[in-house]
Parts: sequence; C-alpha cells; structure tokens
Amino acid sequence: MKGSILDIKRAVFSKHFLFATVGVLLCLLFASFSDMYDVFFSETQYRPMGFHEELLLKALSSDIILLVTPILAAIPYTSSFVDDEKTGFIKAYLPRTTVTRYVVGKELGCALSGGLSLVVGIIAAYGLYALLLLPHETLVNYYVEPKFGEITFRALLFFLQGACWALVGMFLSSITENIYLAYAAPFILYYVLIILQERYFRKAFMLNPKNYLTLNGAWPLGGKSAVFLTAVILMILLLAFYIIAERKLRGGESEHRFRQLFKPRPIEKRISHSKRIKRKALPLHKVLSVTGYNFRMWRGNMRIVLTFALAFILCFLLSDKAASFAYEMGTAMQAFEPFVWTFGDANSVLLISLLLVLLFADIPFLGAGVPYFLVRMKRRTWAWGQLLYIMAAITIYMVFIFVATSVICAQNSFIGNMWSETAAILGYSGAGKAVALPALAKTLEMSRPYQCAFIIFLLMLAYTLTLVLLMLFFKLKFGKGAGIAAAFGFSLYGFLLNPELFKQILHMPDELMYKANVLTGWLSPLNHATYHMHNFGYDLLPRLWQTFAIFVFIIAGLMFMILRAIRRYNFMFLGYDY
Repeated sequence: MKGSILDIKRAVFSKHFLFATVGVLLCLLFASFSDMYDVFFSETQYRPMGFHEELLLKALSSDIILLVTPILAAIPYTSSFVDDEKTGFIKAYLPRTTVTRYVVGKELGCALSGGLSLVVGIIAAYGLYALLLLPHETLVNYYVEPKFGEITFRALLFFLQGACWALVGMFLSSITENIYLAYAAPFILYYVLIILQERYFRKAFMLNPKNYLTLNGAWPLGGKSAVFLTAVILMILLLAFYIIAERKLRGGESEHRFRQLFKPRPIEKRISHSKRIKRKALPLHKVLSVTGYNFRMWRGNMRIVLTFALAFILCFLLSDKAASFAYEMGTAMQAFEPFVWTFGDANSVLLISLLLVLLFADIPFLGAGVPYFLVRMKRRTWAWGQLLYIMAAITIYMVFIFVATSVICAQNSFIGNMWSETAAILGYSGAGKAVALPALAKTLEMSRPYQCAFIIFLLMLAYTLTLVLLMLFFKLKFGKGAGIAAAFGFSLYGFLLNPELFKQILHMPDELMYKANVLTGWLSPLNHATYHMHNFGYDLLPRLWQTFAIFVFIIAGLMFMILRAIRRYNFMFLGYDY
C-alpha cells in the first residue's frame, strides 16, 4: 500500500500535474473569451443569475477543450513506467517491494493524475468564473435552474476520460518502450476514433470519444450509460496494463516477443551493406548506399511513426470543412478535390510543412554507421547521399499527405476528371468564403482536378524541400538550434507576409489591397506555394513557370551552399543512433 501511495503522491504533487491543470484552466478561459469580453465591454453588462455556470458548461463542450483532453491527461505520469526502465530506477526500487505493488502503484498514479488534472482545472475555472462574473449577474423574475449538478456530472466524465487516456499512453508506451508514444498515443488514437466515426460510421456515436464528454447521441439513462461504459473501459485498461507490466517485469515470454517485435536492427547488420562497398565502386553506388542506410534507420523509429500519424490527423482536421460542407449539401466530390480545397490554402500548406521539423529534427544524420561511410568515401559523396535521402523522404511524405486527404473523404467521392457539384457551389455561389475554403472560380475555369492536384502537389513539394534544405544548411553552418530557428523563421516570414494581415494591422484601403496582394505574391515563398496566388492571364501575380523557376534556383543554391558547408563541418559522434 505504501508503494501505491508514494506513486500517487509523485503523480499528483508534481510540476507536470500543475502544468496540465493550468493548461485545462487556460483552455477553458480561452474558450469563453468572447463571451466574457461581451460581459465586461458591451452595453448590457448584467446577465441572469447562473450565467457563470452556463458559460462553464458551454466551454466544456468547446472544440479547444475536446482537442486537448487526451494531451493534457497524458502529461502528469504517463511516461513513468518507461522512465523507470530507461533510467534503471526500477532495479533499485523493485528489491524493496513486490512486482504487484509496483505495477498497481504505477497504474493508480497514472489514472488518478490523468483524471484529477482535468477535474482540478475545471474546479479552478468554476471558481474563477464565479469570481469574475457573479458581480455582473442579477436576479430575474423567472426560475433559473441551478447547473451545479450538471457541472459535477460533466467533471466526473472528464475524470474517467482523463484516466482512460492516461492509461492508454502508459499501456502503449510500455509495449513499445518508447517515451514519445506515451504522450502522442492518446491523441493519435483519440482522433483515429473520431475519423472512423465521423467519416465512415456516422451512426455509431459511441465510437466517438468526444460524445462521451458532450453526451451527443441517444445515450440511454440520460447519459449515465456513458459513465458506466467509460468505467468499464477504464477497468479493462487497468487489467491490460497490469498483465503486460507484470509479465515484462517477471521476464516472461511476452516480454521477449515484444522486445523482438520492436527491437531495432543491430548496428553490425545495418552497416553490413556499407562494409561490402568496394573502393572502386562508382560514386552513385556510394550515394545510394548512404540514402538506403538513412531509410533503414526508420525501422523501429517511433519519431517517424508519430510524424506520419500526426500528419494523417492534421489532414483530417484540415479537410473537415470540405467534407462537412459536401455532407450537409448532400453532394459528392471529385476524388482529388479535398486535396485541392485543403492545400490550395496557404495556412494549410504552412501547418503541414511544420511537421517536417519533427521528421528531420536530427539532420545531418549522424548514426553509428556514419564513420564507416566517411572512411570509405568523400564528404561530398556522403552529403549527396543525405540530399538524395531528404528529397526522397519529402516526396514520400507528400505522397502520404495526398493519399491520406483523398482516402479520408473517399466515401463521398468519384474519380472522373471533372469538377463536382460541390466545387461549383463553392466557387460560384460565394459559399467557399463563408466556410473559409479557397474554391475560386478561376481555379475551376482554368484547370481540371487531376492537373490542378498535380500542380498543387509540386508546389508543396518545392516549398517543403526549400524549408528542409534551409534547416540543414543552418545546422551545418551554425549548429542544431540555428537550424530549428531558421525553419520556424522561414515559416513565420511566409505567414506574416500576408495581404489580409497587412490590411488588418495597417488599416489599408481596398484600393491598395491589389498592390499588396501582388507584392506579397512575389516576395513570399508561402504564397508561391499557394495555387490561386498565381497569374492565370489577367493579373500581375507570378505565373506557375516563374514560381517553379524561382524554387529551382533557391533549391540549387541551397544545395550548393550545403556541399560547401560540409567541408568544414565538425562531425561529433556520440556512440548511439539518434
């Protein structure tokens, strides 16, 4: 019992628990910002009694709190089991207790901290809402039903959901022995279930985890069945983690199977190909061997898995407007239209490209096999292998984005090379602006879906390749931190160089908007990667061939500077693979 209490104390009385709690509070306040602003700065500053409770219930059903629930629940104690294994703490702790007590303590600490972090944040928000809004509430002549009981019930749902998602992270991370998965797995599984329910199984509302928090759907017993079902799932997760963790700690067969499943290939095997390289081999063979070695490093690398999983979820979130619009209108889409409408927008291109910072966080790739390459080839040859790997990896990533966006919306699409009725409504009726989709009439008139999707794919490929090469150059020249800063600086430059942003900040008249639009269209790489920001015959924006020529010139220049920078790069090998 002492071990369990110790784990609970470590989980609840920690800075990670405090961080998650404050995160819940800030998200609830952000969700209610506009309503609070109206209370304090509108002419009607007084609201009926109980307004602060209604506002909290509204915030608990907002998109932002539903988005961060699995993320914040996993922060306090989800990685503790893998942390103990990685640091060796478990070797010193187990002789002082039993395996059963240790496992029970871990899962109780994880479940309670994941649920309590959400509940404490909700309680803090309730107190702050009351402190700020009660002076602005007044009695009315009609009966106002108190909402405290409903808030308590919703807090119970959040507690159970938080406990479940925290245990999901601990369970999957214990199987893979990967800390990153402890934090990312709940969020990924959360949105995979949402995708399945909203796109493919619309009637199975119990499959959607958001419905357990908002009680949307025909729940029996007035929502009490949601509590019962969540509690059953929690019990199953507790039992599953106990079985897995006990067998791992006792050294059973299951541990051996899991280790063999996720064990990376030995360094000797991974570099065996490089050892067989003959000294008289052509440089192309050596370049391909370096490229192949980098791709073999993807095996068992959870960072690669997380990047593609997060990219899939981001594709779902970005394409949701187009899919929802088609579903509400009762019309179909051409198979490539979700990709066109989603990534014809500069903000979508920016968001999807930022995930490449995670994919290429460790460039230049200095794995344990690199010294064996460098003694058998010139630095320049090795650098060409890195560049070829970057181009191939980015191409694979962009193909994945293209396929994922199309597959997510495949249930309501056709493959003919013609614009759909949905596209016509978006482009000609002004509905595209109403739902913030860049469906412009000139896009429909000047191209076909296949050609348009292919050009957008090439534009995104050129932009993302420029971003990664810029990051690599700054890393070689100024260090790792400079590369990350350069990538975010390049993205921020494209985001800020936006005519709409200039109009809001500088209060520009409409007469100057055309000039600002043309200027930013030429100066911003992000606008160059946006399809509709090009000249189709009746304005001064860059033409497509000019954009591709500019990107080719920039990419060639970056590759030349990278090959020169590699000559003076100081290699530092730490003895392990990144």
